[in-house]
Amino acid sequence: MSDVMSLAESKLATYLDTFPSGETQPSSASTTASIFPRVFCCKTKESIYCKECCRLLVPDRVLPRPVSHRKTMIVEPAEAERPLNLPFHLDVILDDRRGSSTGLHAVVLLSEEEEAKRQVSSVDAQQEHPQSLTNVALIDIARGDDVPRYDSSTYLLFPSPGESVPIDEVAATINTLVVLDCKWTKSGLARSNQELSRLQKVHLSKPPKQSYFWRWHNAGDGMMSTIEAIYYAAFEVLQQKCDLFSNSRRISQSNIQQCITERDNLVHLLWIFGHQRAATIRSARKNGQPAPCTREGKEKQRELRKTIGTEKHLKDIEMGKVLKEECRRKRDKQKTERDASGKEDDNS
Repeated sequence: MSDVMSLAESKLATYLDTFPSGETQPSSASTTASIFPRVFCCKTKESIYCKECCRLLVPDRVLPRPVSHRKTMIVEPAEAERPLNLPFHLDVILDDRRGSSTGLHAVVLLSEEEEAKRQVSSVDAQQEHPQSLTNVALIDIARGDDVPRYDSSTYLLFPSPGESVPIDEVAATINTLVVLDCKWTKSGLARSNQELSRLQKVHLSKPPKQSYFWRWHNAGDGMMSTIEAIYYAAFEVLQQKCDLFSNSRRISQSNIQQCITERDNLVHLLWIFGHQRAATIRSARKNGQPAPCTREGKEKQRELRKTIGTEKHLKDIEMGKVLKEECRRKRDKQKTERDASGKEDDNS
């Protein structure tokens, strides 16, 4: 399994290097604009996607082909152009701000457009999962969504010593994978929620030590963003399927190749992540700072979070003085206006 995870890490590293981060980029990155204009959606301006309705806000031509095939419900394109698809149904349980969520990226990229859904035949439309594309659902705790009642074919991706099992050991039995999208320090929902607490927990067989996420933490190696965890989990499960196909005499070479293509397509789950990560790198370089997704950058963020006597602490003190002065001026202005208004009333 270590070879499988090494392959997954290598493919992801290569993929993320194609996004324009300020250095010379491979030609594959030049076809996608490095900065997408903000557009109005759900009464606000957003770039790339809308956090409210989970709709992509970029032209179809800039999307990776597996994503655009998914959006238009093209399930049987050329063998080498399979749509982005997961080997299980995915439930993302959000217990964080939508602006901080990377699990939301999976919801955005794996949700079919309503127009495409209407084009499905009436027979397929009556099926639970039209045209064999796996479903993805968002359960937003902050907005009052209830955690569904799950059956025994549902697993919770949540590493827990003594409780969780390697995901490759149960890969063949996973129908739905539940993923928590929350801060690393706010994972108590997995035990406090009745429906989640009774689910069998799974963990990655060999978690990568390096995360490409630009937010820092103190939880040690193996911690990563939600979208990275979804990618690695799906890669492991799909690799198991590919191995079973390869060892079976009843599976055609064409089906084996389709399975491998779907596995390799999984990196496109990080298409939004890749653009956001590249933007943080460009911003850091512009300000002469290390990229926040590197070890050096994360260490700098940790240092800045230490308050007493640090650069951030001094900046916060100065900012506090500025804000106090602004408040004082505002109060003085309001008092002057009230006094002037009172004198006018007296004169009248």
